[in-house]
Amino acid sequence: MLSAPLTIELDRLPIAVLLLDLGGAIVACNPAASRLFGQPREALIGGAGPVALGLGSLRWQALIEAAARTGEAQDEVVLGATSVRLLAAPAELAGRPVLQVVAIELPGREPVAQPGAEAPIAAAEHADTERIESLGLIAGGIAHDFNNLLMGVLAEASAAREDDQLGEDTREALRRIEAAAGRMTHLTRQLLAYAGRGRFVAVRLDPDVLLGELAGQLAKVVQPPAASPVALQVVPGAGGVVVEADPGLLRQVVINLVANAGDAGGRRVEVASRILSRDRAPWWQLEVRDDGAGIEPQTLARIFDPFFSTKPDRHGLGLSAAHGIVRRLGGDIEVDSTPGQGARFRVRLPIVPGVEPPPPVRLDATVPIPRLAGIRILVADDEPSVRATVRRLLERRGATVIVAADGAEAEARLRDERFDVAVLDVQMPGRSGYDVLAAARATAPGLPVVLMSGYTGRSRGEGGEEEPDAFIEKPFTAKVLDAVIDEILRLRGKG
Repeated sequence: MLSAPLTIELDRLPIAVLLLDLGGAIVACNPAASRLFGQPREALIGGAGPVALGLGSLRWQALIEAAARTGEAQDEVVLGATSVRLLAAPAELAGRPVLQVVAIELPGREPVAQPGAEAPIAAAEHADTERIESLGLIAGGIAHDFNNLLMGVLAEASAAREDDQLGEDTREALRRIEAAAGRMTHLTRQLLAYAGRGRFVAVRLDPDVLLGELAGQLAKVVQPPAASPVALQVVPGAGGVVVEADPGLLRQVVINLVANAGDAGGRRVEVASRILSRDRAPWWQLEVRDDGAGIEPQTLARIFDPFFSTKPDRHGLGLSAAHGIVRRLGGDIEVDSTPGQGARFRVRLPIVPGVEPPPPVRLDATVPIPRLAGIRILVADDEPSVRATVRRLLERRGATVIVAADGAEAEARLRDERFDVAVLDVQMPGRSGYDVLAAARATAPGLPVVLMSGYTGRSRGEGGEEEPDAFIEKPFTAKVLDAVIDEILRLRGKG
């Protein structure tokens, strides 16, 4: 396995080496790779590896699967006028699985032309990859600004509902505002998920436990507003296995597939899981089946396309988002259907062998929210409305809040003043939240640091930066911020 310190040794190699996460993002590369691709290392890191390497989505998935199956894989691509051989092998960077790709130029060899029948396929794959990457860049920019704006709506509405003096009509209006903001947030995350972007924090979890916890929510998802009831059956059958996944994203996959099945016009939706063997390795399989109208062949061919839907009141992002998420989790998704006989979706994720499922977490909802009197908190965000909202949420509990308008001001505050917690936005002009985090670790090693962001294209552990004590995804509610602050103060013995 490749550990983080060994990446320094890559700089000395005369051949191009890249480390890619399983979603395809470049997380590290050496100077030789920068020379091969004609781009500075800073421009390559965070970009789409399959696009840089000239691989379409199908060839990229084939490379990952072959490397996982045999320990190594290779392909040959054409970059400009040069043939390049790619040698890929699974590795590990900062505890996360990555794919190590060595790119070797083949001097003197003429680029091999694709056979006539394969050329249109390769061109279509490349166009598809570029389209996804372009959509991801656009979605990332939109998500950052859009989620900052939603911060004030969602957080203020959730905090305002705590007022005991409110009448029921006002309280209900605030609930509707909060719900609408939540739906807008969900739509943004669907777009980011399809494009393979957004925050991604993989943990080891029991997917059957997650499935069982969702049963009540799924029952509400499949019920149409005015039609015959749909019977839902949820049968977790894998029996205590562990996969590596972002729990929020995996929940989104299940909900999207069940919502699609509920829209099929049938009377029954079945959700089940089991273990299967693929290439002599165990995999967890989720199957979502309905007895609805089924899917026509021409529709089936476009089922995972973004913004494609057969229903005029749908945005067409649910299935495409599920496809994008499963791709990032290192799994696969497929569908088969016959018109008039329903449809069946299957999601498969690799199981981590020899690992016991984590114990269930029990939450006591009756514990009152403690006061934060005497606690000094630094809040840094370049968006004035976000600073004001977070400040008010913390001050309502008695905390003393000092604000900073950017990373440079936050670093100056940290040098000159004492704080119990720092809450930092990731994307700020000049000095980012990760830059301020590194400065905080140097000047105040024991200071708990929370990062917050409406969009970050980097997964946890990528890029080699310090890791925060907690991460909050914008927009968030007052309850989420309260829980995070209380937990890190408890762990530091201040709660």
